[in-house]
Amino acid sequence: MEERLGRLLALTSKVVRERFDQQLGEVGSSLNTFLILKHAAMYHGVSQRELAERLSIEGPTLTHHLDRLAADGLARRVRDPQDRRISRVELTSEGKAHLDRVEASMNKADTDLRHLFTARELDTLVALLDRIRDHYTKEAHVHHAAG
Repeated sequence: MEERLGRLLALTSKVVRERFDQQLGEVGSSLNTFLILKHAAMYHGVSQRELAERLSIEGPTLTHHLDRLAADGLARRVRDPQDRRISRVELTSEGKAHLDRVEASMNKADTDLRHLFTARELDTLVALLDRIRDHYTKEAHVHHAAG
């Protein structure tokens, strides 16, 4: 019996994520920490709400992560001077240095993964993964708009 495609994708994603987490653990980080720091750096001064949306996680989950990152001295919340209800997320200098180390590890992990494929296979894989993501993203928007 042929494996169901959705299950195969989910299992593959789980194995790749575990491998990335293992490699990031070797530099004192995790995939969640990397993603939060990376997005906070890319979108300087992003609000906590916007950051949660960009990461597709719930606000309380992000709050938990930001509490830990703040305790570790990697990020801080800054109240928006125009609207004190809004917290902006910024990296500390330690957070920027940590992100640099983590990005080097992620670049190596990405290179290792890409080496499993020829250039043509990689182009095809990326196109197919984009198609899957786009399909389910559009489907979610349709259901959300109808609800």
